[in-house]
Amino acid sequence: MSGGKETDIATEAEALEQEMAAVEERKIAVEKRVRELMASEDPRAGVAYAQEIFAAKQEKLTLATQHEILRRRRNRLLMEQ
Repeated sequence: MSGGKETDIATEAEALEQEMAAVEERKIAVEKRVRELMASEDPRAGVAYAQEIFAAKQEKLTLATQHEILRRRRNRLLMEQ
């Protein structure tokens, strides 16, 4: 009976790791977007992307928080084994 539970835990932990990887990929993409926006700004020409940069940084923080929550859930699951 306990073998089934361990399999369920392992499956769920693997699913959490996949979610973490997806969140990390999105976070990297957002960081790249922030860098691109900042590099393309030209204050002398009046080209600024402050709102877009702010929104992207907020999204990056949200993704970092989601990643941390997933990591803690996975760790808690694995501790129960």
